[in-house]
Amino acid sequence: MDVLKPKPVPPYSADETVLWFEFLLKPALLTKHLSKAAPDPSPTELITQFLSIAPENQNQNELNSPEADSMNKNEGLKYSKKQLALKILALKVAAYLRWDLGVLEKNLPLQRQVQLLSDLCSVTAGKAVNLPLSLVHECPIIGPDGSQHSLNFALTLYHRWVLRAQVIRGSVARSNKPFVHVAGVADTTPYSMRDDSFINSLEPFTNISIDFLNQVINDVEPFRILTFDSFVALDAHTDGVQQRFDLAIPISKAEIKAQIYYDLCLYYLYVQKYELAKQNIVLSKQNFDQIRQEYSVKPSKVFLYCSVDEEQLLGYMMACGVTGEPEGLLQRLNESVINHYSDIVSILKEDNIKREIPMTQRKILELNVEGFVSMGSPEAGTNDQKELELAVVALNVIRHVLDGDNILGSNVALQKYKQQQLKLIELMLQYGDEQFDELSLSDREVLKRYFLQTINLMNNPSGIEPILKSYQKLVSPQEFDDLKRQKAKEDVQFSGIGVQSDWSVCDSKLMRLEVGTFERQLITCTHASGVRKMLVKLAGTNPTKPLWSINPSWSIPMPMKQLLMSLQRGFLQDFAYILVGKSRELAAKKDYSAAIALLTCLKSETTRQDLANNPLVLKLGKMAAWEALLIQIQQVLDEWPKKPTDQVQFLRNCKQCLNASTSNDVAPRPKILEHCAVILLNLNDWNSLLNPDKRYPTLELCAAIAQAYLDIEKFKGTKKTSREAWDLILPMFVSQQSSRQRHTADTSGMLQLFLSKLRDPLVISIVLSLLAKLHNILKDETNLDLNAEYMFLWPTNVNNPAVYNIKVVYEMLNHLLAQSLRFYPNNIPWIKLKGDMEFANLNHEAAMRNYVGALIAGSEYLQRPLLDDFIIRRMIKCSSNLGCFMQAAVLCQFLDETDYGLAFKSVSEKTASFSDAMDSYYGCIWDPTLLEFIVNWHFKKGEHKRRLQAISYLNQLELNANNNEEIKREAAAVRKTRFLRSLAKQYML
Repeated sequence: MDVLKPKPVPPYSADETVLWFEFLLKPALLTKHLSKAAPDPSPTELITQFLSIAPENQNQNELNSPEADSMNKNEGLKYSKKQLALKILALKVAAYLRWDLGVLEKNLPLQRQVQLLSDLCSVTAGKAVNLPLSLVHECPIIGPDGSQHSLNFALTLYHRWVLRAQVIRGSVARSNKPFVHVAGVADTTPYSMRDDSFINSLEPFTNISIDFLNQVINDVEPFRILTFDSFVALDAHTDGVQQRFDLAIPISKAEIKAQIYYDLCLYYLYVQKYELAKQNIVLSKQNFDQIRQEYSVKPSKVFLYCSVDEEQLLGYMMACGVTGEPEGLLQRLNESVINHYSDIVSILKEDNIKREIPMTQRKILELNVEGFVSMGSPEAGTNDQKELELAVVALNVIRHVLDGDNILGSNVALQKYKQQQLKLIELMLQYGDEQFDELSLSDREVLKRYFLQTINLMNNPSGIEPILKSYQKLVSPQEFDDLKRQKAKEDVQFSGIGVQSDWSVCDSKLMRLEVGTFERQLITCTHASGVRKMLVKLAGTNPTKPLWSINPSWSIPMPMKQLLMSLQRGFLQDFAYILVGKSRELAAKKDYSAAIALLTCLKSETTRQDLANNPLVLKLGKMAAWEALLIQIQQVLDEWPKKPTDQVQFLRNCKQCLNASTSNDVAPRPKILEHCAVILLNLNDWNSLLNPDKRYPTLELCAAIAQAYLDIEKFKGTKKTSREAWDLILPMFVSQQSSRQRHTADTSGMLQLFLSKLRDPLVISIVLSLLAKLHNILKDETNLDLNAEYMFLWPTNVNNPAVYNIKVVYEMLNHLLAQSLRFYPNNIPWIKLKGDMEFANLNHEAAMRNYVGALIAGSEYLQRPLLDDFIIRRMIKCSSNLGCFMQAAVLCQFLDETDYGLAFKSVSEKTASFSDAMDSYYGCIWDPTLLEFIVNWHFKKGEHKRRLQAISYLNQLELNANNNEEIKREAAAVRKTRFLRSLAKQYML
């Protein structure tokens, strides 16, 4: 590939394509070019081009030309103006790459690498420098235009390269891969003999490079690196431009150390000096970690010079035998075993705190030590070996206890070493006492409890008393005295019981245990037969208090409790109370079938022949049936939209319960009546609700909603104001600060409970329309009105609106809407209403999300259109307020009559914001007039490329004005769907 050959200019981009010589004429273009995401040519290709066009050896005529004389007044630098300008550009590109030798070695031929380093040394020294010899024998003399710290930077880069070049040459020779890379593409032939000989010539001077790099590490002066701005490009109209070496940036000492130590490690690995490699890689890792700690961010984002890759760094550490992790206790244990158990006690003591070594390894160690002692090692005395064995056993027992194992398992060692039991316990106390302060509070308690239990199990604990005086952290003298007294008392009791003829004490204890067992079984059982059995058993123990009081968690409704308390104390009272209490517990856990079974069993119990003449028992049966009906209703509401198994019988039971509200005998409690009315409303049994008991507001509200539906059916959607529900709900929103009814807060709570039980979509829509209409009246802003179905049912004004709390209205509406969408997530009018609510609250992004969600749900995922002008104009408003003006312009096409004024204004305002990716929406425009305006607008702005892009869309055949209507409709439909899908990705994902 000829890197010098100019590339063809792509169409419509002549103003954006830059050739190499343009950088020479306009150096400012270099910054713009390099800042591109994928510049073409790449940075290394630019370096190759600049250095190829400006060779190191110029002919004598060029060097003696007037241009060269006028440019280079230094007697050291003998470059022509063009040649120097190209070298400066090459150095600027290398500075942009942060002098990353890895990138330069991979993408530049060896000759260009040397030439680049030579130019860097020459420019920073202010005189010509030929590598490598002039840098080996003596340090170059700084010219008038040179800089000592900049030359030091150049020499450091060169000496690093000297080491790396030999490493790369060695790896290439072993792998038989090419060494030279040009423009990122590997050459197909191995590196040349000339290259090999040049690198061989570096070997005699390698130690000088190492010494220089070590000197840089030890230098107290800050290390400065040359940046992109340090090199000033030459201008055709200016002579004698000075380089800005003062713009060199000082970097952290740790950064240069991390890089140099890393390069030294690679070289020492190459020459097989592994100990030196290990030392350098450890130092590199330490400095690398220090840099990260200083910057507190990812290294790749902040390193100015160091190009060390952390994964490669860790790989070289492993190659050198360095894990990078502190030496673990298990490793120290293994080393101790190899060294005849040296320092084993301190390792095990430390592990009792850290608990790193698995217990199986410690038990294996114990057996090994036992064998080691039994063999009799000549390296230690017999007593020392035996004490070592007991020490390992004692420390293992402590670890065993701290791990939470039971005491019997821990005391196996005490039985094994029975002859030396006191010595073993003494060692255990000694080690436990020494580490007591290092243990956590819970571990201290565990260890203290273990020693107390161990001493209590001993036949003669007084023998350990002298030992305990030295270790009082684990067992204090007071605790030991208490233990002795308890031990003596137990012995006396045992001897007394053994000869005692009166066993009543034991019988009473056993009886209490048996009663406790029966009570626990009664509390946990969930079947009526089990409750009956446990009550019979407990009754035989002659209890002193009612059995229903065993569990305070059993609660029953107050009317039923009053009825049960009027019954004679006995089985039925306990049985009924417990079954009702358990059924309420099960219902709260949503175990509805078990709860209903308990109440059904209670209802059957009240029909026994011997109880048939008791009126209280008959009332109890009715109450049990109503409680079972309440649980059935709760189950239906919870499992909605699943309907009851026998819906006809279920509705009949609900109606009978409602009719019993006026009974003189016993009436269902209000909660059951309210649930019956609401479930009839949800199941659309309207007529059974029309004559409510007006003592209950919820029943009255259900009747009013049922009447509203009947009005809809009767008048077929024509305007007919329904005031019943309106008049009932309106007072619930009176502000509490007003002098109106004091029970406003209670009625609001009642309304919220009522709304939480609504399930039928038709009923929910009626209530939503009422709340939305009330919200519109109180807010009184036509532009922010909410829209819902059936809003024609309700009045258009209220008297004295200032006394009503619009915030509570909004909260009720939002609560009902959120709950309803959980049951019917694809209800289009409700999703639109949610969008209107967000729009009214000026939450435009949330409003757009709901509007787009309504489009997706109602158009079979955008397969068919579902838009009206009202929603479109609100979406346009939302897009404009979000700064997405191009979206607003595209949406103007969706109106029945395209609003060109609004569309043109939206396109023109696009200059103030770039948040909606203007160019990407051209493919969503089907109105040629709008596209023509965009073309002209880009022309006025001088945006040539965007103008051509808009023209390309305008010239599409399907947008031709002469097409028939069917083709135009198809083109519009395709673009509408494309645009709406893009909105869905933006707001829904």
